[in-house]
Amino acid sequence: MRRPNDVGGLPAGPIGPRGHEPEPWQRLLTALVSAVGSAKARIHCVDEFRRAREDLEPDFYKSLSYFELWTHGFINLMQEKGVLTRAEVESRATEIRDRLKRVP
Repeated sequence: MRRPNDVGGLPAGPIGPRGHEPEPWQRLLTALVSAVGSAKARIHCVDEFRRAREDLEPDFYKSLSYFELWTHGFINLMQEKGVLTRAEVESRATEIRDRLKRVP
């Protein structure tokens, strides 16, 4: 069975290089994934992280950007490992979003 990330041989449009600076949240996500996947932390390995992204429901997977895939895969993997729950992440994200709304 073809997984949602397996697009080899399927028709696609042109791909143009788009250079851009990562947004702050994208840099933070990269740092978090690297920190908990490091040899010292040993919470996950690159193969587990990839599987967590590829296990997302196919239509949902295809609707997400690169860093959105990372976000959902990371949360699912951390929940599987008992590190945190999706509800904890969503609660904290709401707190941060509300705090940022109050900043002039």
